[in-house]
Amino acid sequence: MKTLLIFLLLSNIVFSQIDTTIQSSFYARVMPVSIYAGAGNLKDKISQNIEAGISYGVMDMGLAIGSFTQRRDTTTFVELKMTMDASQYGIFSNEFSVGFGHVFKSNTPIMLDASYTIMAQVHKMWGIGITTGYYDFAGNTVDLPKNYYGIFIRYGALRNMNGGLNRTRNHHHK
Repeated sequence: MKTLLIFLLLSNIVFSQIDTTIQSSFYARVMPVSIYAGAGNLKDKISQNIEAGISYGVMDMGLAIGSFTQRRDTTTFVELKMTMDASQYGIFSNEFSVGFGHVFKSNTPIMLDASYTIMAQVHKMWGIGITTGYYDFAGNTVDLPKNYYGIFIRYGALRNMNGGLNRTRNHHHK
């Protein structure tokens, strides 16, 4: 928990400096739970992560840290992620994300991520959504694909009907 708070604080400091120079906005996204499909112990199928970065137009670009199981010894990862708002209808967004990461102390250290989300912007700067996607883990002699399904919470500037950032409260009304 301490590492998580330090990560959020440092991310906010770094990205708020960028925010003032290129007219973007800080965001944070937490996926408290996602579950993998397939056989195995539930403990080995629950993933969690937190992401922070900048939103610029229809794009979110950030850094995520997390664990792809509840066994933290060889499943901790860091990932660069890019999320694009593909469509916007009222308070609902459809997004596509791609990412590239590194899994620490693992025989499959390369991590690729692609996902799709549906998010509802529920209050001022808060959104909640569902996601489905897949991770590909690769090493010298082993590779491992994983499909996942999860929920997330996003904090950051809301999007207007064109998908761009809108910092006003009534962003969906004309």
